[in-house]
Amino acid sequence: TLIVSPSGQSLLVDTGNPAPDDRDAKRIYAATQKAGLKKIDYLLITHFHGDHVGGVPALAKMIPIEHFLDHGDSIEANAPNGAGPWNAYKALAEGKRTTMKPGDKLPIKGLEAVVVSSNAQLIGKAINKGAANPLCAGAETPKTDTTENERSVGFLLTYGKFKFLDVGDLTRDMEMQLACPVNKLGTVTLFQATHHGFVNDFSGTPAHVLALKPQVVIV
Repeated sequence: TLIVSPSGQSLLVDTGNPAPDDRDAKRIYAATQKAGLKKIDYLLITHFHGDHVGGVPALAKMIPIEHFLDHGDSIEANAPNGAGPWNAYKALAEGKRTTMKPGDKLPIKGLEAVVVSSNAQLIGKAINKGAANPLCAGAETPKTDTTENERSVGFLLTYGKFKFLDVGDLTRDMEMQLACPVNKLGTVTLFQATHHGFVNDFSGTPAHVLALKPQVVIV
């Protein structure tokens, strides 16, 4: 997801998959050119699974990336499928990384973007007029996730009346903590569906998704 603020600063969220033909990186680069960008000011990696961080090396060869934002070191750095993407990212981001924490604001001028989740931690108080959530009655108690998904950096971006929520691949246990007993995030205009829109044991718990009342959902 590429965001360009009124001040001209750019925020790219995740980079897609690695691929022999650099498909995802090329798509992102094409979008940056349409937006008239000469660089990416901030690259936010929600978490270190290959389909989110894998495109970084190819993209970095196409356009300069100045700052890297993430949740801290990967917890799957020693996993068979986790070492490669993590090590490649770490090498490129060395000396330019910032670890985000819940409550932090993304450093983009001209709009407000608050970090609501990071490294399996969540904001403590409701924002955006969040209130008690009636959808919590009888809601599930999900099992705890122990993968990189749970560590996803999520943020709520506000520009005037427009509100955009992206929480990466955050899992159901984290979603329920954001939603119950109080919906901590209020309602939004645009919701980038959690975990690719999966509605299963991973993500997409109704008490969270329906409380957001998004006008548009991207899957």
